[in-house]
Amino acid sequence: MILDEIILHDFGVYAGRQTITLTPPSERKPVILFGGLNGGGKTTLLDAIQLCLFGPFAQCSNRGSLAYQEFLRRCVHRHAKVGEAAIELAFRHRLDGEEHEYRLHRSWKVNDKGVRERFEVIRDGVYDPALTENWVNQVHDFLPSNIAHLFLFDGEKIEGYADDDHSAQLIGSAIENLLGLDIVDQLSKDLETLDRRKRAEQQDDETQDEVKATEDELRLLRTRLEKLTQERASVRTHKLEAREKALATVEAQYKKLGGELYDQRQEIEARRNQASAQNDAGKHALRDLAAGDMALLLAEDLLAGVAERDAQEEAGRLARDVLSTLKKRDAALIREIKKLSRSAKLIEKIQALHTEDRKDRAKLAKTKTHLELSAEARARLHTLHDETLQTAAAQAHKLLDKQEQLESHLKHMQTEFASIPASDTLKALIAERQKLLKEIDMAKTSLKALEDSLGRLQRDIERKELTLARILKGDAESGIADKDRARILAHAAKVQNTLAKFRTSVIHRHVKRIEELVLESYQQLLRKRSLVAGLAIDPDKFDITLFGKDGHRLEPSRLSAGERQLLGVALLWGLARASGRPLPTAIDTPLGRLDTTHRAHLVERYFPFASHQVLLFSTDEEITGDYLKKLKPWIGRSYQLEFDDDTGSTQVLPGYFEERKSAHVH
Repeated sequence: MILDEIILHDFGVYAGRQTITLTPPSERKPVILFGGLNGGGKTTLLDAIQLCLFGPFAQCSNRGSLAYQEFLRRCVHRHAKVGEAAIELAFRHRLDGEEHEYRLHRSWKVNDKGVRERFEVIRDGVYDPALTENWVNQVHDFLPSNIAHLFLFDGEKIEGYADDDHSAQLIGSAIENLLGLDIVDQLSKDLETLDRRKRAEQQDDETQDEVKATEDELRLLRTRLEKLTQERASVRTHKLEAREKALATVEAQYKKLGGELYDQRQEIEARRNQASAQNDAGKHALRDLAAGDMALLLAEDLLAGVAERDAQEEAGRLARDVLSTLKKRDAALIREIKKLSRSAKLIEKIQALHTEDRKDRAKLAKTKTHLELSAEARARLHTLHDETLQTAAAQAHKLLDKQEQLESHLKHMQTEFASIPASDTLKALIAERQKLLKEIDMAKTSLKALEDSLGRLQRDIERKELTLARILKGDAESGIADKDRARILAHAAKVQNTLAKFRTSVIHRHVKRIEELVLESYQQLLRKRSLVAGLAIDPDKFDITLFGKDGHRLEPSRLSAGERQLLGVALLWGLARASGRPLPTAIDTPLGRLDTTHRAHLVERYFPFASHQVLLFSTDEEITGDYLKKLKPWIGRSYQLEFDDDTGSTQVLPGYFEERKSAHVH
């Protein structure tokens, strides 16, 4: 199936008649990209496709519990002159090996008497009365409404498909619809009704009255069950999910204005104060060091001169002390040498050396003494110059480096503290957030109460059905006079038993294939491919269990929010592939609340391969920048939904956000 064109006439925010070509230009460019701001008509366009196909059975986003006629009334553009709206959808579908062209036209007009709807099907350019009359049943041959959510869905709700309750419900209903088990269930219910009717025929008046009363009670209970189910869906969609979506928008604005810093203001202030205290402590340490011996570093050259002068004076003192001793020693040494040698030259040479040495020492002995340091003062001077001051200098450099780091950190903390927005800036958003959180809590409480009521009602129905079964059963088998009736009852019981076995067998046989497709899809989307190595679906409860590469069960807590969203995508993708139907896929708000890494994976690994035709409805903060560049080779057509505040209407224009900006610049 390929969607070729959709025409909107005064539908929702779309004023006048607007035609949008949806045909991909080639198999290599399956993506049709729509860009629009929130409230610009993206979801409305997706609703138009469903409404044109399914009419009163369409799962439109903003219908809720509205009656179909009232919903149609609200879909007419507010400035429509004649109170009339229309949708046309053209598509191609291959049947028995031959491709046919179809055009659906659905229009309605509002007047004082109500809403009058007109619908027709044109096949290969010719009006087809049979298809028009029986379209409610025939549409299942093209796109069954009970599996439409696998192909036409809201990206912001994807994560919900991955939680236990939603995934089990989705898988269960999808498997039953894909395998046609809804027909089996209906047949089983029809047989049950037949069984009750046949058994009731043989009862006496009193028993029949009791049966009738019990059946009336059952009908009442089921009516209440249906009403509560609708109310639960309405609360979930129009209260809980709507407010959660509004909260996400508020949270985004709050974050943009620095709300995260505001929330952490006490911690940031504490860190700033701590940094200030550490900075002050560093300054005190430097001052304490400067107040000690380190101050003498300023006179280091003078100390070096004192040490040098002291050494000279010490050498002079020693020279004075040994000079007379050396003169006596030299005379004694010459006498001994004369005894041992008669060489006059040798003696003369030695005497000259002694004389020269004594002259040098005599010069040193003349050195004047000014310092006259004691041995203790001399030792203190050398210790101070050679050790204490060097250690102090090294310690000072270390403290200065540390102080530079402390001051840099303090400056950073002061900048961060100064970046905290004033409470007045966020006051309105904080109030709105608190209000939404309160409303979400109330919606969850209401939803919980409805769930409890539904559970009690379901149990009441089960008990009432058991009561009815006991009444009908009685001793019917022995009291059945009519052999035909007995035969019908016997065969009906056998068929019901067979249907139950058939249902279980079919599910068990096909669940394995669905497990493989969902796992394959999930691994293709994951960044950490080794995270999930196995996936199992309980064929009775339809719960999903994930397994790591070690074969052990993977707890859901180990999955990030992005990984849970990807599991939801993989679930929809795998089930869609399991359907075996070549159907287009349409995704509203495709990147939802995914983080950067997981967004890139969807753009590269899912969108181009989701189907042979993929309609993406994106905001200006989703598919943009690098994501748009990565997706561009797969984009066949692109449009921008431009909303005009003055007219309250949206125009469909060719090109996407960045393309149109570039065109305006040129």
